[in-house]
Order: sequence, then structure tokens, then C-alpha cells
Amino acid sequence: MSASSAAPAVAPAAAAPSDFGYVITFPKHVHRGGSLVYAVKVRNRKARGQHYVALVGDFSKRFRKIRVVSKPRSVKCSVKGRGLSCWITSLDKGDSTTVRIRAWAGSRRGTATATFGVIATSDADADIRKLRKEIGRKIKASTRIR
Repeated sequence: MSASSAAPAVAPAAAAPSDFGYVITFPKHVHRGGSLVYAVKVRNRKARGQHYVALVGDFSKRFRKIRVVSKPRSVKCSVKGRGLSCWITSLDKGDSTTVRIRAWAGSRRGTATATFGVIATSDADADIRKLRKEIGRKIKASTRIR
């Protein structure tokens, strides 16, 4: 057994968080039972070369359901319950992409919160489930249900 095969598996190298920026736009208020659209824009500011980005979102119990309504062809998204996972491919330096998610509010008043996180890697075969655990910076988007 060689020393390299005995080493534990290491997650793929992630790019510096400051190299990527993301902006979330959403309405501050929604009526009970109504829907709102979150627009998440991810931009590669400084990282050279081709990068892949994992975009994840967790929606609170105040939402009935969520659905991805708009995305580029190069983005693969999946929704399970109130969880969102998107794999953004080929994000070169200066490129940006936008994913729009529609969420339906429940029938009770209160505050509905969606939490988004992004992590970038240069490995095309990275596992999104492992990258999800490494996300350090998350943004909360809160909306009042009237």
C-alpha cells in the first residue's frame, strides 16, 4: 500500500469565496397563498479558468412548494420537498448566470425564510452533496406573509 492511497479522500479544491458574488432579488411582502419569485444571480468575478458552482437553497415550512421557473440550459436543478440544488457548469471569469425560483406561500401569516448558499470548484465531477456540507457563507431572504 503506497502513502498516496492511504491518505483520506479530500474534497475538490474550492475557489476563494471572494472570487464569486451572488445577488438575490425577491419581494418583501406576499399575500397568503400567493407566490413570489426569487432571482439568484451568480457571477465569477476573479477566478481564472472554468469553474463549476453548486447553488443550494432551503425554504422554511411557511412555503407550500417551490419550482425552478427559469434557468440556462447549462444549469441542472433538482427540487426535493423544500430543498433546492443546482449545478452551474462552465462559469468562466466575468460570466454570470441567473436562476429564478418560484415559491408558493402557505395560508398562515408570518415570516417565510429562504436560505441560499453557493460554493465553487474547478472539478467537474464534484459531488454536490459533499459540497453542500462545505458551504460557509449563506444568505437569508425573509418575506412577510400578510
